[in-house]
Amino acid sequence: MRPHSRRLPLLAACLLATLAGASSAAAQDWRGNGRIQGVLTDEDGQPLVDATVKADCPERGGGTTLKTDKKGRWALGGVAACSWYLDFEAEGYETRKLTVRLPGESVRIPTVEISLKRSGPPPELKAAAEKADAAYKEGRYDEARAEYDKLLAMRPDLAPMINQQIGFSYIQEKRYDKALEYLEKVLVTDPTNAEIRAIAAQAALEGQMLDKARELLATLDETKITNPDIFFNMGVNFLNAGQIPTAIDYFGKAIRVDPTYVDAYYRRALGYLGQGQNAEAKADFQKVVELQPEGQMADMSKKALAQIP
Repeated sequence: MRPHSRRLPLLAACLLATLAGASSAAAQDWRGNGRIQGVLTDEDGQPLVDATVKADCPERGGGTTLKTDKKGRWALGGVAACSWYLDFEAEGYETRKLTVRLPGESVRIPTVEISLKRSGPPPELKAAAEKADAAYKEGRYDEARAEYDKLLAMRPDLAPMINQQIGFSYIQEKRYDKALEYLEKVLVTDPTNAEIRAIAAQAALEGQMLDKARELLATLDETKITNPDIFFNMGVNFLNAGQIPTAIDYFGKAIRVDPTYVDAYYRRALGYLGQGQNAEAKADFQKVVELQPEGQMADMSKKALAQIP
C-alpha cells in the first residue's frame, strides 16, 4: 500500500481545481439578462462621443467598460441584477460617479441621463490662447492681438488678463499711447493692481507723457512693488526727462527693495553729481566699487572718486 501522504498532492490539486472553478464562476457572476442604458452630454447638452463608461458590481465580483456612440448613448447589456457603480470619463471633463440599482433582470429602468462639467478651457479657447502666446513670443504682435481679440469675444470675463497682454504687446512696439489705452482698461476693473499701475506709468514716461505718469504714480501703492527693476526703470526715464531729483528718489526706492542693486547706486551717484551733491555721489560710487569691484561701472566709479573733491 502506498503511503497515505502520497495522496495529498492529488487531493490538493482537486481542491485547487474546484476553487479555481468557483472563482471563475464568481468572476462572471455579474453577467445576466438585465440592461441599463443612458446618454452622456456636456453642460450645453451636446453629446460626448467616445467617452468611457466603467461599470462595476462588487457584490457579484466584476464588471466591464464601454464607450459612448456618436450621439453620446451607451448601453450596459447582459448584466445581472445588482447595484452598479458607474464612472463616466471624457478627456477635458471632470469624472462623474453614479450608482444605479437594477432590482431585477427583467426590470426596465429609465434612461440614465448624465452631463459632465468641463475640467479646463474649451479646446477652441485653449487653441486661441496658445496661438496668441506663440505669436507674442515670436514678435508677431499684430497676429497676437488678433488672437487675443478672439479670446476676448469668447471669454469677456478674462478681459483684464487679455487687455494686459495687448497692452504689453504695444509696449514692445514702443506704441505707448496704445499701451496705456489697454493697461488703463485693466486698472478700471482692478484699480489696486500696483504692478500694472507702475508699468502703465513707465509706459507714459517712455512716451514722454510726464503728466500722465505722475497721475498714475500718485495713487501707486509702492509697498506692493517687489521688483526693483520697476523703480529703477522709472528713475532712468525721469533722469532722461531731466527730472533729476525725482530720478534720484526712484533709484533710492529700487535700492530699498534690493540693497545690492549696483546699477541703481551708479545712476543715483550720477544724479547726485549733476545736482552738486558731491558727498552723496561719493558714497554711492564707493558702494558700486564695494559691490562690484571689477567692470566698467567700477572703473568709472573709481575715476569719479579720484576727481570729486
